Amino acid sequence: MKLPLILAGVALLGAQLSPAVANAAPRTYSYAVTHPRYGVIGTYDRTMSDANGLARAQSRLRVTVKILGVVVHRENADQTEAWDGTRLISFDSITTTNGRRIEVRGEAGDNGFQVTSPKGTQTAPANVVASDPWSLNHMGPGVVVSIKSGKIDPVNVTGGEADAVTFRGVSTPARHFHIRTATQPNKWEVWIDEQGVPIKFRSLESSGAIDFNLVSPASQARGGANRVALGESPSSSDVR
Repeated sequence: MKLPLILAGVALLGAQLSPAVANAAPRTYSYAVTHPRYGVIGTYDRTMSDANGLARAQSRLRVTVKILGVVVHRENADQTEAWDGTRLISFDSITTTNGRRIEVRGEAGDNGFQVTSPKGTQTAPANVVASDPWSLNHMGPGVVVSIKSGKIDPVNVTGGEADAVTFRGVSTPARHFHIRTATQPNKWEVWIDEQGVPIKFRSLESSGAIDFNLVSPASQARGGANRVALGESPSSSDVR
């Protein structure tokens, strides 16, 4: 089964949102990962902090898809990122998909942002952003680097219209952004709440739309996040 998840491609730009909260205690955001056919297939956790003048984040993805008790897809990813303001300074990523391990790292330098992957070393523009929905800094065209594969891609961000996200019976107001690549319109989507937190993001894949829905902390308990400057699934009893 091919399920080309997830953080390889949720590469977003957005609306004046810094990727972490400056001068704040570490805060963890947890998401449920949902497939349109298999229901909840895993979790994504992101812990952000500020230390030594740099914003830092650690992310953990755990996905397992089972059919009739048999694992047909397993993906684990552990990633770290660091920024100076909204400028990406470095990242390290280890992803294991069905037993195949890929390591990718990137670091800012004098001549751009150097990305090293199994395919070699490439240079991205100094203003490149990482492929996660927290790395949002402007509308319109931009460049992202996949923290899973190391691929560098141009994207264009539009939208920001008022919307609402309903998850587990709770509706939350949000702004809805759309991200297109050179080959596919609306490839990725992200919904950002009034506190500037991505409460939902989506990657359109060949197997369907993979959704990440924020489950913790609850909306009313998220004080301190940066603000944006712009104005039931199928049974998951066999999925763990």
